[in-house]
Amino acid sequence: MRITPSVCAAALALLTGNTLAAQAKNFSEANCLSMKQIHIDALQIGLPTHGAVINAAAMATQASGKYCQLEGAIKPVSPTAPDINFQINLPLVWNGKALQLGGSGFNGTVRKTDSARFSPLGVPGVIKQGYVTFGSDSGHQGGISDASFAMNDEAWKNFTGAQLKKTHDVALVLIQQAYGTKPRHMYFQGNSQGGHEALAVVQHYPQDYDGVIAIHPVYNFIELHVAGTLMGQAIYNTPGAWISPSKAALISNAVYAVCDRLDGLTDGVIANIKGCDKTFRLEALRCSDGKDSGPTCLSDVQMSLVRRMTQPQPLVVTLPTGNHFAAWPILQGADAPTLVSMFGTGVNKSKTIDAAELNGQTGPQPGTAPAPANLIVSFPYLMGDQVMRYVVTRNPRFDTLSFNPAAYQARLQELASQADDASPDIRAFEQRGGKLLLMHGSIDMSVPPANTIAYYEKLQARFGDKALHQFVRFYIAPGFAHNTGTFPVSWDSLGTLDNWVDKGIAPGQQTIIDTHSATAGRQMPLCEYPQYPQYQGQGDKNAAASFRCVMD
Repeated sequence: MRITPSVCAAALALLTGNTLAAQAKNFSEANCLSMKQIHIDALQIGLPTHGAVINAAAMATQASGKYCQLEGAIKPVSPTAPDINFQINLPLVWNGKALQLGGSGFNGTVRKTDSARFSPLGVPGVIKQGYVTFGSDSGHQGGISDASFAMNDEAWKNFTGAQLKKTHDVALVLIQQAYGTKPRHMYFQGNSQGGHEALAVVQHYPQDYDGVIAIHPVYNFIELHVAGTLMGQAIYNTPGAWISPSKAALISNAVYAVCDRLDGLTDGVIANIKGCDKTFRLEALRCSDGKDSGPTCLSDVQMSLVRRMTQPQPLVVTLPTGNHFAAWPILQGADAPTLVSMFGTGVNKSKTIDAAELNGQTGPQPGTAPAPANLIVSFPYLMGDQVMRYVVTRNPRFDTLSFNPAAYQARLQELASQADDASPDIRAFEQRGGKLLLMHGSIDMSVPPANTIAYYEKLQARFGDKALHQFVRFYIAPGFAHNTGTFPVSWDSLGTLDNWVDKGIAPGQQTIIDTHSATAGRQMPLCEYPQYPQYQGQGDKNAAASFRCVMD
């Protein structure tokens, strides 16, 4: 057998892993219960706090295995700020590795911490594999679409990244206490806001992580919500512009009729995005006289709205990632449900939207503007409205439909410097041997895939393709929306990352598995950008082996 550098690296990783595992002390149920007495001193946490406490310690048994679950709180510096609530899961049989999991939306709750994001059913749970897992509510409590916490300075600072370091450091102390040694590998995985958090740790805390997975990341937080606000204004302030659910279905069906077959297979998934851009013509949906004549066509006003959203969005001001935000994939395969989430399900004339309404309640709270008979908002505007009122203006009664970015340019730039994590300078992460997996769904209507493509292209410009490929891989998943879509994805991203970091096995051909109830189990290659999966004309249409990653 030829001894290659990669073989040596894999052998060394295995030897090191076995050595560290042998060094770890036994961890029992009695040890778990005794950990409730632990108090973590502020000096053990790398950013200012008043320390941390354990509020609950209990054994749990699930499909993921038997483990110790600790719930605790990191105490703020200011007595007016909320705690950072966290949860950490400690398996009785530890593999020497730990996984920090990101949140979603505006956070506010400790999201599920005992399973990897989008993991396939056939892959053992991460705790069963022996991983320690942990996460937090990011330093405030509330619904994922409620940004009212940002009125508190420390809560806002925690949300914009400080909580990641604080939670990480507390977890390290608890892992050391439980097993007598630190993890030999620390990973981070997140999607949406969690994907943003993944890029934040790469850029700000590179020495803390060996590998990171960022899925549809909201990395330019302020730009996204300015764009969502302006989009809402274009929909609701322009008479006749709103796209109804029936017209959203009209657009989606027309795009699929032209573009679905361009990847070699008519299967409800549009993979050849560039081919679709070249082939589909929106003009075919125009009402004959340009006036709205019902659900079978688009008026000129509606055509103008769709064209505006499928081009880079002007932000009026220049922010760290530029003066435009990425285009939305409305004409690239977004299905009717995701289009409806973009435009909403009725006409909204309310000037302010109460946080309770955003979380599913039907009526306004006392003191809010009167609710129209059919209150709706599009998802990007819903989130943007919260940011404009609670983050930008800090005026809960602010009229978001009249927001002018130019009047708040200095404030927006200040906030972007705090909340955005768009820097392509990730040399420190590269130099410490870190590995990064990036993935985005092709029809994401919450965070457009073009946004992540733009970040990846900045990485390419900074490092060059060859050097970048040594530590970053970027994939586009056809038919995948923010969590749903025509091909809702499951993918063993953690297994891929761990093989790369721990065994020196660089990612080869990736496979994604459909979780949609009607088509569950079908496979497709997950191609490195800018390639897409093309059906080869023969073989099982549900097997990844029947496809090939190609360029347009």
